[in-house]
Amino acid sequence: MKNVRESDGNEALLNAALGDEDWHALSASVKRKALAVMGAERRKRRLRLWMGQAACAAVLLVGVGWWLRPSLPSAAGVARRSISSAPAAGGDQFITEQQMLAMFPSGSCVLAEVDGQKELVFFDAQKAQEGFVLGSR
Repeated sequence: MKNVRESDGNEALLNAALGDEDWHALSASVKRKALAVMGAERRKRRLRLWMGQAACAAVLLVGVGWWLRPSLPSAAGVARRSISSAPAAGGDQFITEQQMLAMFPSGSCVLAEVDGQKELVFFDAQKAQEGFVLGSR
């Protein structure tokens, strides 16, 4: 098997044609363009990696914030607890204003008129969330 290529006269002519200044200028220009394209792709890849990491960090922070948020009792749970602990009066469906105010700690709420309607106004939001206490004081 013959691996050595025989040289002919056309090869010398090709080497002479490619050895001039234009070829070196073209080679350098193509090399600069290739390096510029490779650098731009490297920067794009680095930017995509950084953006992916930033998105993952943001999702992680939101998840941790959601997990560590203070859990507040739902309004439905407070209402159920209030209704279930209400006294079963013999036929009385309504209570007086004084009886209602007596169910809460003294000084924690007041009965006020807002827009022509009486409403129970709490001074301390935490005590309002705890619900009312049954029994006399």
